[in-house]
Amino acid sequence: MLSEYRPHDPLRLITPFDKDNLRGSSYDLTVGAEYYVGRDFSASKLSTEQLTPGQSFTIPPHAVCFILSTELIELPKNITAKVSLRMTHIYAGMVLTSQPPFDPGYKGRVVVMLHNLSSEPFYLRSGDRLATIEFVRLSLSTTNAKPHRSVQTLQEQLPKPLVSSLSDIAKISTAASQKVDLFAAQMMTVVALIVAVFAVPGFFSFSSLTDRLNEQKDQLKEMKEEVERNNVTIAELTKQVGTLKQKTTSPTLKKPPHDIIVNIENGSR
Repeated sequence: MLSEYRPHDPLRLITPFDKDNLRGSSYDLTVGAEYYVGRDFSASKLSTEQLTPGQSFTIPPHAVCFILSTELIELPKNITAKVSLRMTHIYAGMVLTSQPPFDPGYKGRVVVMLHNLSSEPFYLRSGDRLATIEFVRLSLSTTNAKPHRSVQTLQEQLPKPLVSSLSDIAKISTAASQKVDLFAAQMMTVVALIVAVFAVPGFFSFSSLTDRLNEQKDQLKEMKEEVERNNVTIAELTKQVGTLKQKTTSPTLKKPPHDIIVNIENGSR
């Protein structure tokens, strides 16, 4: 159907129409001038953001984002349309919230609701290709169907602030992870203190043992010196004993003088 579409035909399905966004069976919708990212439940009122041409914005991890399309679609009574997400965004972790097809006779802009399921921020800018819209011709035109109300701005469509529950889960998970990290750091500190407490007595015990061994070495040295002195004394005594032996074994001492013997004999008589 779209391959036969002419932007100047009375049947203007898409406005504005860019032939570069035309595909074989669909048309790429682009990021418009208004968006909303749910961040905080505590906000008292919902406020959308406005984009200038080429301006970028961020969809945080796990966040929900509503984006208003640049294009306005106008469906006749025998045509319906449905929107799907571009594959490049799906590969990046984005999910398009399921929505019913547009009823025949609808005229207005397209609201695209994205959910960032990844743990990384997702970046878009005004004019980027966002989603694809596919038109389907019905066999019969509708006569009494009431089309969905026309969407011109995003602000009028969102009644209250909206935040993904995944954001709260992510916050709880982050807080729990931080507590675990803090507990681990505290445990490491405690273990270090315990090791220090047991290590200090051991250090002093080792020092005492070293001092004891040094004392034993000094005593052994003194004993060795005393033994050497005793050996010198023994050597001197041995020498003196040898001298005495030589004196006692001298020939003059072995045989007494003759006159002494005579006197002894005479006395005995």
